[in-house]
Amino acid sequence: MNKIRDGDRFKIVTAFGKSFDLRYGYYEEYEKQQGLPVPIYPDFKADPQYTADGRPFVTQMQEQCPYGSSKFSESYCVDCPHYCQGDDLIGICLCEKNKKKQ
Repeated sequence: MNKIRDGDRFKIVTAFGKSFDLRYGYYEEYEKQQGLPVPIYPDFKADPQYTADGRPFVTQMQEQCPYGSSKFSESYCVDCPHYCQGDDLIGICLCEKNKKKQ
C-alpha cells in the first residue's frame, strides 16, 4: 500500500472552464503532527480566481461574504443561494456584487 505524502496529487478538478491541481498537505499543525495529509483546496480569498465572465470561484467550506445569506449562524458558501456547484467542493458565486468588473 502506498503512503500518501505531503505534496502528492489528490486530483485535478475542472469547474466552469478552469482546472485546479489539488495536492495533499496540511491546514493545521495537528494534522502535520499526526502525519496525515489532507487534500488542500485553493484559498480563493487569498488568491482570487474568476470564470471567463467574471464570476469568482469559491469553495463550499469558504466563509460567506457580506452579501451571502444563510439560515445558519456560522455560514459557508455552500449554504448561500448565490453558490453554484461545480466539481467536487469547488463552485462559483453568482452574486452580481461579487462579479469582477470586465
